[in-house]
Amino acid sequence: MIFKGKSIQSVADATIYPYLNDTLQSEDETVISETLNYIKILADLGVERKYFLGLQKVLYHKNNNVARKSLDILRKLSPGVVTKEVEVNTDVWKSMYPFLCNQALSTSVVAIDSLNILDVLVDYGIVGDYKNLQKVLLHKSDTVAKLALDVLRKIEGLCTETTIERVKPVIAERIVEKEHNKKVQHVEVIEQPLQTEKATDIQSKILNVLKKNPKYVDSLREIKSKYNL
Repeated sequence: MIFKGKSIQSVADATIYPYLNDTLQSEDETVISETLNYIKILADLGVERKYFLGLQKVLYHKNNNVARKSLDILRKLSPGVVTKEVEVNTDVWKSMYPFLCNQALSTSVVAIDSLNILDVLVDYGIVGDYKNLQKVLLHKSDTVAKLALDVLRKIEGLCTETTIERVKPVIAERIVEKEHNKKVQHVEVIEQPLQTEKATDIQSKILNVLKKNPKYVDSLREIKSKYNL
């Protein structure tokens, strides 16, 4: 983990913000529009203008709507240097997963940058909707495909929960070993009375009879001794 011991803000400064600046220069208007949407979210949270200088170039984009959206965001971004780092909610980074996964289907350079960001986010335990990441396994670049596999394996390892089923009490006399069943065709299983309310009542009455008639107890002991029970 290259950012071990550092905050998610450090990750954003070093990888996410520069990546968003790069995608602003894409020739695909859909990519630019999606990038602007995420930058707007960050701007609403108070992220500084200095992180998104790429917006200035978009002011001269051929699409007038894209240019105006860029201007609106630039005007919103807080100017100057803030005294403390802006805390960006984890949900914001999670929401970027579909965008980053789709970008991983792009050219090798863009795909690798996108996958590196996903890889770091996973290290921080931040996982969003990554279903489209499986498509990247068929990327024409072997390097991209292998990196995508590494990220997927790491995500699966993080998300897979080990479930422990609660063990229910079982009456021992009702358990018959499977191995024993294979060797013996007929197995006689002697079950003790189930501990139901009715069975408990019957056992109680039997005990009362034995207490009042000690001779029955002696007879039972004699039978047990005679047949090695």
